[in-house]
Amino acid sequence: MIEIKKIYKKDIPELLSNSQFWHHSFLSISKHRLYAHYKNPQLEDNDIVLLLSYLNHELVGYMGLYIDKININNRLEKIGWLSTWWVHPKTKGTGIGREILNTMYSENNGQIGISQFTQSAKRVYDKSGYFTTLKDNQGIKAVLRSNLTFVVPTLFPKTKKLSPFFNQIDYLLNFFINIKLNIQKTFISRKLENISIEYLNIIDDETLNIINKFNKNDISHKGKDFFEWLKAYNWVQKAPLLNLTNKNKYEFSIYDNDFEYSLIKIIKENNCIGFIVLQKRNYVAKVLFTYYDNSKYTNEISNIIKLQAVTQNSREIICYDETICKNFKKSSMFLYKTKKVKQSIISKAFNKTDFTNERVNFGDGDCSFA
Repeated sequence: MIEIKKIYKKDIPELLSNSQFWHHSFLSISKHRLYAHYKNPQLEDNDIVLLLSYLNHELVGYMGLYIDKININNRLEKIGWLSTWWVHPKTKGTGIGREILNTMYSENNGQIGISQFTQSAKRVYDKSGYFTTLKDNQGIKAVLRSNLTFVVPTLFPKTKKLSPFFNQIDYLLNFFINIKLNIQKTFISRKLENISIEYLNIIDDETLNIINKFNKNDISHKGKDFFEWLKAYNWVQKAPLLNLTNKNKYEFSIYDNDFEYSLIKIIKENNCIGFIVLQKRNYVAKVLFTYYDNSKYTNEISNIIKLQAVTQNSREIICYDETICKNFKKSSMFLYKTKKVKQSIISKAFNKTDFTNERVNFGDGDCSFA
């Protein structure tokens, strides 16, 4: 017998104190992610955040949901972005995975979307008939330093045991690469002599004005509440003693060696000219949100991103901002660049299939959080 239990915002305080739930053999969500949902400024008491699936009274799967607002046909609509979906391998053939998806779809009146997924998951979504393409964002991965320790085992999993060897090669190569980057860093700094920045944890009026000026075509209009919530309640916690955590009990992101957001206000001649949100996770920098005049300040914004990435010892930058990507492609700072594509899909229940004129930021959906 299949049973689906629904967890709403109003249930979160009780679930946080349920020791039996947290001592299960696997985690259906982390405590800090669940609490972050609770503090989500868009979430209401009767909004679902999690489905728990049971087979013959045994917990065997779950699906998480992040509640947001999007602009559809000049109307503000609530949307639930699927953020996690997992079922125990032993349930294969029972249909429990599809039952979870159908329940989530029904409970949200079909108003759901998915902002990142594997190709195998995409086949399941296509088969459901629920979804249409929202956007296939074209971006770039711009590589600053050698990262064989990550790249080789990802491509060839059997080489993971050789990670210490690859790490030594990275260390040797990056010793010489860093000499080059430090020279280029000096030149970039000179180009930014008339620029100052502020690292924010609250959004001031000047910054909010810039956001509102350049978000007119965004599928989701982010504002003060969202960015301050994003900064304050991380879904991934920095864990220097990563190997001592319970990260292996959760199939999704819970802890990592290094994780942080930078909310950067950019100032020129006492005027705010831009606002960007960057994420750094281990050696990867991501450009999540950008608000600026791309006919005037692309070079300044791009140089700030490059300068921060070099300073933070990032090995690559992932970006989907069109004009910044063009700047990166011309830059001699990078070892190489590769094309990136970020696919996102949305329910047909919104009665819209043409999203040509909408901008989907890298950080939209649940892509900001991990």
